[in-house]
Order: sequence, then structure tokens, then C-alpha cells
Amino acid sequence: MQDRLSVSIQLGALLAAQPEAFPPGTTISQATVGPRHADQWQVTVAGPETLRLQGQEVPTLRLTRPPGQQYDQQVELWYAPHLGYLPVRIRLTQPNGDFADMQLRSHENP
Repeated sequence: MQDRLSVSIQLGALLAAQPEAFPPGTTISQATVGPRHADQWQVTVAGPETLRLQGQEVPTLRLTRPPGQQYDQQVELWYAPHLGYLPVRIRLTQPNGDFADMQLRSHENP
């Protein structure tokens, strides 16, 4: 069981551990808990996509989670394989169209 924030890290860890197990079209089921209830998120591997972040082309793997219920948000996640599947963009879209779009601005090598 993951909360809605840490699910993005959990999915990245799954991808990093065995990337060949998640080709485009694969659905990942993740138990997720929110402020009012818990449910199974169905996240689909959409496929590779190149983003432009901070003026650089970044190859990523995009995952999507459609709204599960009438008032749920849509979740889109982009992971950078060359950064150990770190989420480099997270977009949360509300049913009314409002959204938060978070993008990586910098990182340091460990």
C-alpha cells in the first residue's frame, strides 16, 4: 500500500528493477491510499517519449493513470531510465481541467 505521493517512487523502483518486464501497453496494479479511501490504481506504460527539460532533450518512459472514479484525478508520470527511473515530470489533472505540472529542474549524482 502506497500513498499518492510515494506511488511515483514505488513505480520508478519497479521499472528500475526489471525494465524489460514493462513494455508499452503493460498495466501495473498498485494499491494506493488517498485522504478518504484506498483503491487499486491501474497504471499503463504508455511508452517512450522525449521531453525538453531545462533546454535539454531527455528520453523518458511515460506512464498514465486515468481517473478511477468520477472525481479522481488523471496522473501522468515520466521516468528517465538514464537517471535510474527517477520521475522527471509528474502531471496531475483534476476533473475540471485544472492541473499541476511538476518538472525536474536539476539533480546531483550520488
